[in-house]
Amino acid sequence: MTQKAVKRRAKSRSPRFEDAKFLNIDLDVRSRCSLARLVAAWPWAYQPLIAEGRPNPRWLILNPRGVGVTAEDAAKELVQHIGSLRGDARLCWKQAHRRVFDIGVRAGGLGRTFEEVRLTAEILRRIAAAGAHIQVTVYPAERGGAAAAILSPCG
Repeated sequence: MTQKAVKRRAKSRSPRFEDAKFLNIDLDVRSRCSLARLVAAWPWAYQPLIAEGRPNPRWLILNPRGVGVTAEDAAKELVQHIGSLRGDARLCWKQAHRRVFDIGVRAGGLGRTFEEVRLTAEILRRIAAAGAHIQVTVYPAERGGAAAAILSPCG
C-alpha cells in the first residue's frame, strides 16, 4: 500500500464532528432567599430540583422564549425580561448573589475555529448595568453526519 493510500485510509477512519454552534444563553439566578417573586414574574423559567425532587426555591434558570439565532438576540431578550421587573420581583433580582448570563456553545471538529458568538458593547453595558456577569460554557463536540451513523453502536 502506498503512503498516500495509508493517509487516505487513516483520514477516512477519523471521527467526523458537527460544526461548532451557539446553543443558547441561560440566565442563572441564585439567592440565599426565595426566588418566588421571580418565578411569579417569569413563570416559564426552570427551577432545578433539590434532593427531595422539589424545585429549588433559591435557584432559577431563565432562557429566551423566542428562538434566538444569535447570542446578541438571546442576550437582548433576557435583558428586556430583567428590565420589565417591578416591585418585589425587582428587589428579588437585586438581592440574588448570582446573576449570570451563561453562554452555551458546542465545540466543533478538529482544527476549526468558531467566532460566531458576538456581543455588542451596548448589550455588554446593559448586562453590567443589570448587575449580571457573563460566563461561557463549552460543551464537547458531537459526532455528526454520516460518520455518526457509521460509528453509532445503535446503528
